[in-house]
Amino acid sequence: MLRNIEVKLDEVKRVYKMMEQLHDLLHQPEKYRNRDVMESFVQEHYAELSELYYEIVWEWLPQDIQDEITDE
Repeated sequence: MLRNIEVKLDEVKRVYKMMEQLHDLLHQPEKYRNRDVMESFVQEHYAELSELYYEIVWEWLPQDIQDEITDE
């Protein structure tokens, strides 16, 4: 069964921007193998990544899918 969800465009843009930043970091091994670059990335982006994961994308999921993920 194909299901659709409705999401706010500004939230999609935030997720896209984060994915773009992660892609830029992980695309080149010399970046993700460099501890200083990784620490800088985490300090700069972890708060946004955490909010996107725990609040934005999670709320996009219907309750039954949230329950399935959390094994409830």
